[in-house]
Amino acid sequence: MGRSDEYTDLNQQRKPAWKPDLDAKTVLLSFLGMGLCFVPIGVGLLMASDSVQELVLDYTFCLRVPQKNDPIRPFSSPTCAGYINQRPAKCICHVPFSLPDGLPGSVVIFYALSRFYQNHRFLMKSRDEFQLMGDILPLSWNCHPFDYINGSAIVPCGSFANALFNDTIRLETKNETVPLLRTGLAWPLEKQLFGNPKGRPLNESYKDFVKPPSWSKNIWELDRDTPFNNGMENEDFIIWMRPAAFPNFRKVFRRVDESHVAYRDGMPKGNYTFIIDYNYPVTAYGGRKFLVVSNASAFGGKNPFLGIAYIATGCCLVVLSFVMWILHMKYGIREDEALDVRKTDPFYF
Repeated sequence: MGRSDEYTDLNQQRKPAWKPDLDAKTVLLSFLGMGLCFVPIGVGLLMASDSVQELVLDYTFCLRVPQKNDPIRPFSSPTCAGYINQRPAKCICHVPFSLPDGLPGSVVIFYALSRFYQNHRFLMKSRDEFQLMGDILPLSWNCHPFDYINGSAIVPCGSFANALFNDTIRLETKNETVPLLRTGLAWPLEKQLFGNPKGRPLNESYKDFVKPPSWSKNIWELDRDTPFNNGMENEDFIIWMRPAAFPNFRKVFRRVDESHVAYRDGMPKGNYTFIIDYNYPVTAYGGRKFLVVSNASAFGGKNPFLGIAYIATGCCLVVLSFVMWILHMKYGIREDEALDVRKTDPFYF
């Protein structure tokens, strides 16, 4: 390379560039403009969140409905929370609710847990990402102690998968079942991170492995009504494996099928009942379980946090712009003084 090549604009960093003049006027107007934009955006998000209607039902201590084949136990607990602690046990409970005005729009059912730390470091790392994508063996050491049972590999392995929410829930009204969708619930992007072994039926692919100790079903039996919604690609499983950021969280469970004429415009007014096969224990660690029936806005479910954050940020920017304007008027240098070096340089003669 010749000597003349060393003095190009690129080597000497003389390429055209935007060099903003961050004077007081520019900064003040920028802060004020951003603040005036953020506040109405936050108000719009807050109004959209407030337009969402939801019904929260706590069923932690729902009353047990006796079944014909229940074993006879002295001093049986009247609640399912206490009854399932008397293992082996199966408990059915009913959670009725009423919609006096109906629930318009697309209706989503969530399950919610409290005081469950999915973001705990031990739980977060106790999984095998390659196994979740269909590469079953070898198991990651992260899965211990939920990696092997009597020498057989656990699929899916790890504490995160072992803690899968497994209450079975259906919704009824007037002695008929409300149609609920089991698929189309997970994000398309996260579904790409889960896969089943190729080439054989799932029951054959997983026949040499064992299910997690807390599971009551094999991995190929998670959804007996929808064959393609099984294995690692089961959407309930995919949604559960998405870590929640806070100990109190909710996850999508079902969506009301709008293809049925009766539910095309949402859930009509009337009395409804959740029939729950109560399996998931939460009282041992002081947690609670909820069902949330909600419709949605253009920005999703009910969540005022984003709107409040925009409003608070916008107000702070507006206040800061006025504070800086006052300080500039009191202590700042005017533009004509800044351009006249004789007034600012004590060594100028």
